[in-house]
Amino acid sequence: RMNEIALFISGSGAGKSSLFREIMLHLLETTDAKIGIISLEESPQETARKLSGMSLNRNPSKDEIPLAELKEGFDRVFGTDKVILLDHQGNIGETGMLDKLEYMALAGCSYLFVDHITLLTAEASDPNANGNEATDRIMAALLRIVKKHPIWLGLISHLRKSPNGGKSFEQGRMPNLDDAKGSGSLKQICFDIVAFARDLSAESEEQRNTIEMSVLKSRYSGLTGPVDGAYYDYNTGRLKPMS
Repeated sequence: RMNEIALFISGSGAGKSSLFREIMLHLLETTDAKIGIISLEESPQETARKLSGMSLNRNPSKDEIPLAELKEGFDRVFGTDKVILLDHQGNIGETGMLDKLEYMALAGCSYLFVDHITLLTAEASDPNANGNEATDRIMAALLRIVKKHPIWLGLISHLRKSPNGGKSFEQGRMPNLDDAKGSGSLKQICFDIVAFARDLSAESEEQRNTIEMSVLKSRYSGLTGPVDGAYYDYNTGRLKPMS
C-alpha cells in the first residue's frame, strides 16, 4: 500500500538486509515499479554485487562469480533503469538523507528502502539532540515525505539490548514492539511492523538458517501474529518461503 511506512526489526545477523533485497528483487521482477535504495552499512558496490548474484541464484559471498556472469545479473537488476542506489560515501547527515529520499520520490520511485534508521538517527546532524529526540524528528519528517508522495517506505531498525540473564535475540528470541531501538515514535508512526528471529547458535544447520516471522502491527487490517517464515539458502544467497 502506498503512503505507508513499514518497519522490520530483528536481532543482529538475523537477515534484515537479505529480506530487504528479496523484496527489492520481487518488485523488480513482478512490477514496473521504480525503487530507491539507501543502504548505510554497505557501499553501493556491495549492494549491487549482492543483488546481481541473487538474481542469478548465486551467492557472491560463497563463490567467486566471474565478472561476465555477474554482469548478466547486474543487467537484470540495473539494466532497466528502475533502481536508484545512493552512494552516500560515508556521509550520513540527517538533512541530506531526507533530501535524497524526497529526490528519489520525485524521480518516480514508488518503493524506498532505508537500511537502517538506527544509524541514520545516530548520525543526526543536531549534536544537542538525544537519541529519542532525533528519532522523533526524523520519523516525523519521513511521515511528511510519505504523505506528500505516493510511495511505500521500508525501514530497518536495530534492537535494544536483551534483558540481562534472558534469552538474546541472536538466540532466537522474537522481538516485541518495545524492543525497537529508539523512541516510541517508531511503533506509533509506522503502519506495519514485522519482527523476525533466527537462532544463530543452534546446533542444527537447518535451525540456524530458519527465520521465524511475526506481524506485530498492521494498521490497515489489524491482523497480527506469527506468519510463514523463511529459510536462508547459503548456496544461492536467497530466502525461501516456508509454511
